[in-house]
Amino acid sequence: MKIYAPNIHLFAFQLYKAANVDRNSLAKQDIKLWHSANDIVNNTFNNKINLQLARRIVDVENEPKGSRVELIKPSEVEEDDYSINFAGNFKYNNQHQHQNQNQNVLIKGFVYPIRIYDSYGLWLNLRRPEKEADNKALTEDVDTCLLSQFNPRNCLTLIPDEYFLGQTLLITAWITLEDKQNQTNPYNIAQECLTAIFPQPYKKPEFNRQAELFGSPIFEYALFSQLENYQHIIIWLFDNSQADEKFNQCYQEILDLFFFRSKVVKAFQDSRIIYQEIATAYDEIEKTIENIESTTASDKITVKILNQLTEKLKELPQESLKYTRLLRNLKDYQNTIDINRNNYQEKLRQISAATQDDSLSILQTFYQQDCERFYKQINANIGYFEQGSSLLEQATASIRGIVEIEQTKRDRSLEATINTLGIGFGGGAIISGVVVQHIDKIKQPIDLNLSLNKPPHPFYASLALSIAATLLFIGVGWLIANREK
Repeated sequence: MKIYAPNIHLFAFQLYKAANVDRNSLAKQDIKLWHSANDIVNNTFNNKINLQLARRIVDVENEPKGSRVELIKPSEVEEDDYSINFAGNFKYNNQHQHQNQNQNVLIKGFVYPIRIYDSYGLWLNLRRPEKEADNKALTEDVDTCLLSQFNPRNCLTLIPDEYFLGQTLLITAWITLEDKQNQTNPYNIAQECLTAIFPQPYKKPEFNRQAELFGSPIFEYALFSQLENYQHIIIWLFDNSQADEKFNQCYQEILDLFFFRSKVVKAFQDSRIIYQEIATAYDEIEKTIENIESTTASDKITVKILNQLTEKLKELPQESLKYTRLLRNLKDYQNTIDINRNNYQEKLRQISAATQDDSLSILQTFYQQDCERFYKQINANIGYFEQGSSLLEQATASIRGIVEIEQTKRDRSLEATINTLGIGFGGGAIISGVVVQHIDKIKQPIDLNLSLNKPPHPFYASLALSIAATLLFIGVGWLIANREK
């Protein structure tokens, strides 16, 4: 199939600053978006064009203040154009017309680096222009296979890092007069374009939905059920000049729209990671509760068990702190989704006002359905996992209560033992004192050779009497202590 004047627009975003981003690590030469732009242009034109984008962007430390900042150095700006334009030729391998094989075709493009709020944005364009280099002759229709040469080594799929927010690949092309006359199904054209951009073995996203935007068919690819490998692709086939004109009329708002969209999707992706972590932590809490119940099920709690409970009592505050942080992160992602879906809606309103067209269903679906589903999903997760905090509090209170009760019991037992021994030894000491007073009056020497055939020495009798009295009083003390219980 053939198309006319195809354009590839890559919108990509990464964090500029946030609570978890160290600004010192984001010097302009380290910003991945700028390197990605260089790589895409170099790969497409076989290293014949070197953008050196980082060199042409203002220093991070000297960036102007504001929520929206164009980053090209003033010395690089021409005619108030804050994008860097480039052009070149490459071989067009037409699969259907032998005479056009290896034909040189003109390809143009631009890169537009920008800072939007807390992030960097990149808009990179590669296109087969509508007119040749002389700006007079119209370019010819091209086969969809041309698109494959815009994505050598799958360079249009950026590799994410910790700062990467996401990307949207927007492909626009005009439906040819021949396809209009033949009433070719636009869906088939879109599928050929997608296959050309992502030939085997590159992974291509699944078809999601289709609609019309400004009177022309538009197709969206990527399913949120495949969130781990999510790659957002839109193919927009112009059927009339209205679509092209209105796109050019609100391109800045569309850039912002895709930015807010990326923020929402990234927040939901990250929330799923936190969800797995907090689910694991919740399972550990439940296991802790079960262990406490099984440990304390016995009527008798040993010193070993008491020591284990005491150690667990020391660990629970750390577990509670970790769990609270995870829950807070989940709420932060929900808040991020809420803020950016509202920003997305505002940009939709601006696009509708600028184009005087409210038929934006394919763009509205993300706000009306997807964002709402994300928000409700996280809200449900929060509602469920908030019980974990209560469980931790209950576990801590239970262990503390058990430890305090057992400690009180042991303190009372020790006190009773001391009292019992005190009574015993005190009584024994009194008896021993009385006996000792009479030992001095006995002049009989102590005989160390004990025998049953002769009476014991009075000293031994007094010693035995003292021991017996002590044991007697210990018994009395024990009876008194147990009677008090």
